[in-house]
Amino acid sequence: MNTMTIPPRMRMKWFVNLLVDLVLSVAAFTIACVLERGHFEFEWKPVLIAGAIAVVVTLIVLMLFRCYRIVWKYAGVSEMLNVVLAYFVLAVIFVVAISAVDISMTYSLAFLYVFFDFMLIVAYRFRLAFRYIMIYKFGDSGKYKAPENIIVYGAGFTGAAVVKRFISNPKEGYHPVAIIDDDPAKRGQYVSGIRVVGTRDALRTTMRTYKAKTVVIAITEINREQLRQIYEACRKQNAVVKVISNLRAGDSALNADAISLKNINIEDLLRRPEHKIDQNLLDALIKDKVVMVTGGVGSIGSELSRQALKYGCKHLVIFDHYENGLFEINEELSKIYETSRYSLVAGTVKDRGKLRKVMEEYKPEIVLHAAAYKHVPMMEINADEAVKNNIFGTKNVIDQCEESGVKKFILISTDKAVNPANVMGASKRMAELLVQAKSQNSRNKTVYAAVRFGNVLGSNGSVIPTFIRQINAGGPVTVTHREMKRYFMTIPEAVRLVLQAGALARGGEVFVLDMGEPMYIYDLATDLIRLSGLEPERDIRIEITGLRPGEKLFEELRFNSEEVDKTRHEGIFVTKLEKVDTTKLNNTMAKLKVIAEEDDREKAERVIFDMIPTEYRKL
Repeated sequence: MNTMTIPPRMRMKWFVNLLVDLVLSVAAFTIACVLERGHFEFEWKPVLIAGAIAVVVTLIVLMLFRCYRIVWKYAGVSEMLNVVLAYFVLAVIFVVAISAVDISMTYSLAFLYVFFDFMLIVAYRFRLAFRYIMIYKFGDSGKYKAPENIIVYGAGFTGAAVVKRFISNPKEGYHPVAIIDDDPAKRGQYVSGIRVVGTRDALRTTMRTYKAKTVVIAITEINREQLRQIYEACRKQNAVVKVISNLRAGDSALNADAISLKNINIEDLLRRPEHKIDQNLLDALIKDKVVMVTGGVGSIGSELSRQALKYGCKHLVIFDHYENGLFEINEELSKIYETSRYSLVAGTVKDRGKLRKVMEEYKPEIVLHAAAYKHVPMMEINADEAVKNNIFGTKNVIDQCEESGVKKFILISTDKAVNPANVMGASKRMAELLVQAKSQNSRNKTVYAAVRFGNVLGSNGSVIPTFIRQINAGGPVTVTHREMKRYFMTIPEAVRLVLQAGALARGGEVFVLDMGEPMYIYDLATDLIRLSGLEPERDIRIEITGLRPGEKLFEELRFNSEEVDKTRHEGIFVTKLEKVDTTKLNNTMAKLKVIAEEDDREKAERVIFDMIPTEYRKL
């Protein structure tokens, strides 16, 4: 065995094991001699020669069978079989040697030696496992805290690896007491001494019988819907639910600290699978194109930037007024890409001159417009700023795309633009109208379109980070209304769909993303509390605060008058739009320009909602 192939930190342990095996083999041969001859009186010289040969051959065989490479703390059946095979080969070697040459060894002496050497070396190898099992069964208050009883969900390879891991490592604080598996045929089987007690129907009884509060989902091949079903079954029993992360192969499960517990991500609990990617659509929009993202360091804009680079844009221009955000995204991207792949530009969409300079310098072919004020309560008290940024900022970008000959402009819109109940939503609907109007009257070949979707999980200032902060502070978690529903999607999935919708755009469309079924915000709050290992109302109180100005109980993704068609992508729909009254729109924009310059918030609000009638806002 070449010790140079062993990592330096392992060499000392290897030599210690080799020395111990040498001592144990000498002891085994001595015991075998005494038992075989019944006394201590025999010729020492031939015995010493035979013993030396036996010990050297044993160590060589163990090396050849890589027994010094095994991490015995995690060893199982396969490792044990490897050792058994090594000693079988050793016995065969002795039989052949005794038959062929005179080495002062009888068959009975050889077999006694092989037996005792095997027993001593295996006992030494598994001493830690025996010690951990004793701690696991009886505890060790002097060194380890009492491990927590857990139920492992899944009796496959992953579940077996998890059970073995936690039994071998009680200091990690988990004590597997039972296994649940959805395959009824596995009931009554044992994994490392832990019984498979039944399917998920047995959860309640199992938790009570074994006094377990935590269920560990140990299944690697599982989709989001299956995970949701298992999670809900566990939550009905008020279990704390965790999953196994980073388990990829058998070697990692046995030889490294690869098995770790994590709380379920709230993204995993969306009530639908993620939409598939049409790579051809992504390539059509992004690959080998110069792409500009306005608002490029925000929650959506930064993900647009990441994916534009990921899917092979020729060059990326990240345009945003937030200096710290530009610094942070540069820190992130510079670790992955050459800095020549992207440019960082500080500027605001309210500055048409800066937009002109940037577009003339970089000549973007695709402009993804994500720059906008998005917080509903803030825009309710700052309607004039919503007009300046969300409406005129969008107009500036559209007009400059026209002037600079950009091939495609894609507006990031929102479900709040449909029957808007707030200034923010109304300003985004105005932005959609500007896109439609420009598409009707474009003088060049620029394609203008918008993509409308609902809430994204985890965006800056959104409900998920707010709930998490409130939970970490000990509560209460504040929900404005018990019946409030919202559509949710992960940011990466939403952005992928935006890019694919952009490839489908031919001019004037408003694309609508399939968000699945809406979720109750109250249910989202309870899920997050439970994922934190706490119980709603017992550990963390949920407080109903009442609707805020401009909030609706339920957001819509399209107007009643809009007809929706399917596209080639199952997750993207396109609306059939009524023609925009450009005269009325232009008159409204003229009024808003004066009002914005005067910073008149009340007038701004009235003029916007005069242009966009809605049943939710009566002025």
